[in-house]
Amino acid sequence: MFSEFKINRIAVPTDFSESANLAVDHAVDVAKRFRADLVLIHVLESGAYQGIFSPSKKTEYEEKEHAQQHLQDYAHALEKKSGLSVSQYVVSGRIHEQIVTVCGDVEADLIVMGTHGVSGWEEFFVGSNAFKVVTQSPCPVLTIQQKASAKNLKNIILPIDSSPESRQKVQHAASFAKKFGATVHIACLLTEDEPNIRFEFDTKVKQITDYFDREEIAHSCTTLVGSNLATMTMNFSESKGGNMIVMMTEQESNLTGFLMGPYAQQIVNHSRIPVLSVSPEEGEGFHLT
Repeated sequence: MFSEFKINRIAVPTDFSESANLAVDHAVDVAKRFRADLVLIHVLESGAYQGIFSPSKKTEYEEKEHAQQHLQDYAHALEKKSGLSVSQYVVSGRIHEQIVTVCGDVEADLIVMGTHGVSGWEEFFVGSNAFKVVTQSPCPVLTIQQKASAKNLKNIILPIDSSPESRQKVQHAASFAKKFGATVHIACLLTEDEPNIRFEFDTKVKQITDYFDREEIAHSCTTLVGSNLATMTMNFSESKGGNMIVMMTEQESNLTGFLMGPYAQQIVNHSRIPVLSVSPEEGEGFHLT
């Protein structure tokens, strides 16, 4: 019923920005806990060689050469400082596609990526590279908001709803909780509190809490009823001093492929703490009957 979520290799896309550097800091902390290696990825967007290395016009070869040298120096310095094994890749193409491709090639178990919150019309359009990586990644993605600071995970928020896929992320929350000595706070999300619905839901949630008891993982469980699951989750996280939210992407099909479900979009867009997004396509997880 439960298979341990192991992390041997962590991929970190970087454009050397403040947001990317923050993601690297978080990735280093996770890598040390899981004894994992780091893989740094820098993507030169096709047809756009006007990045931080080219204030004037440069050829693709020159741009890539500069990027490779800079990333190599960055990786060596990080390796020396952290004591971790750090490899690096500079590739060209569409940013999110290349990140997903490299992560698949190196068999990454986790992607740690910096992102920015969005608002207005962007709220309903998964347009940023971070969101595209989340929906297309072959492995879980930990997105780090620019203002995130605390790396030491003490309180992990685990929202559980009535969907079967929702409980697949239990193994991920459990693994992080063990490595960080964290408490898992389960948010049982209901849109209506009918007796028959509540009984069935509570029965399934008890299987999760029983598992945490057996694994000696500290946990709490709170039932929340309301219409806006995202707002409920973030308010609950704030009340518990949450350091990370673990959620499913709840992907919905459309004409162009897959988009994150509206609940997942809102969480990734507005959460002030890191969000670990797990795709239901990964299949094997914590299944309840």
